[in-house]
Amino acid sequence: MNGYADSGVRMDHAPEGGVIVFLECVWPVVGRSIQGLRVILCRTALLIGCLLVPLLAESHESIGSVSNAIVLVHETTIDYYLSVPPTLKSMMFNLSATAWYRDYFADTLKIRSGDADCPLIGMSSFARQASGNNIVQLTYRCPRLVKDLTISSEVFLDIDDKHVQLIKLMEKSNLQHIVREGMFSASHRTLHIADVHSGGSLLLHRVARFFQLGVEHILTGYDHILFLIAVILVSVKLLDTLKMITSFTIAHSITLGLAFMGVISLPSSVVEPLIALTIVYVAFENLLARHFNRRWLLTFSFGLIHGLGFVGVLKEITISRDELLTALVSFNAGIEAGQLLIVIPLGLLFYALRHRPWRPVFIRWSSVGTGLVGLFWFIERVSFTPLLGAIRRLI
Repeated sequence: MNGYADSGVRMDHAPEGGVIVFLECVWPVVGRSIQGLRVILCRTALLIGCLLVPLLAESHESIGSVSNAIVLVHETTIDYYLSVPPTLKSMMFNLSATAWYRDYFADTLKIRSGDADCPLIGMSSFARQASGNNIVQLTYRCPRLVKDLTISSEVFLDIDDKHVQLIKLMEKSNLQHIVREGMFSASHRTLHIADVHSGGSLLLHRVARFFQLGVEHILTGYDHILFLIAVILVSVKLLDTLKMITSFTIAHSITLGLAFMGVISLPSSVVEPLIALTIVYVAFENLLARHFNRRWLLTFSFGLIHGLGFVGVLKEITISRDELLTALVSFNAGIEAGQLLIVIPLGLLFYALRHRPWRPVFIRWSSVGTGLVGLFWFIERVSFTPLLGAIRRLI
């Protein structure tokens, strides 16, 4: 006989009792299913990590290039001087194909003044500079006297989704005087200048520009994010998480500042594989170690390496001595803000899971997946990336 007959309870006359009997019969089966599901989910974490490797690697192929632009306003004419870095020039630039590139810039760099469009009327290029950059001059003409500007730029984002363009509006009669600064990126493609003769507080714009650059740099730096996740994955105390992140912050701030000022220097071909190895090591330690009381020392050591990776984008930016301290502090503050956006929710989540019986299995398979991704990045950066770069140059 089934459970309902044994109980002597009819569902239509005693609904509450029927629910109780139903739960007594079904719950053991459901409980076993949930327990099995947990194991399946934890083991599936490895498979998901393996499937994500190609996607993560493809995302990491973004160059993270930087271009600089200077804008001069001459009554109804606007000159836009764009500095093209060698990394982009080697991929797409043949400046002899003037007609094609004029169409390209006309489509990706648009300027308005008031309610009127300012069309591109001319383009010329200058000889290669000592820095290796090529300067392209774009000339726009507006139908009336320029009092304000709205610039929309998608330049180079089609070949590098991490590309950043830093722009300065200069006073035409005094090229040492910066009226306004701004930045274009994949998430910020429009800049409005209400007054081309007085752009507002230059210091505030500069701080905002480099702060934004720091936030975007950490949030699109998948290797740095994966390292932070691997580091705090095993933490069971919020104080331990705080110590790990604080030591990492202090360490990368030290090398970021020293590298930015030229005191220390390592090529990216060395730094990038080392960053990948830090992920592999932490994932390996998650699998083998039993105590993580001194992990903050490890994160400090590895933070020194990650700081050398953070400085790459700053080195490509043309910065005067007056901007040096502001740029460094604002950029680093942006990195910390972006880091907190990652660490706070994940730290609270891992803390909430600390008493779950399946947590060790979750940590094990998550660490295996993380280590595989880090190993893939290491091999790619040591071997595959130079090979792919050589193939692209031949094509």
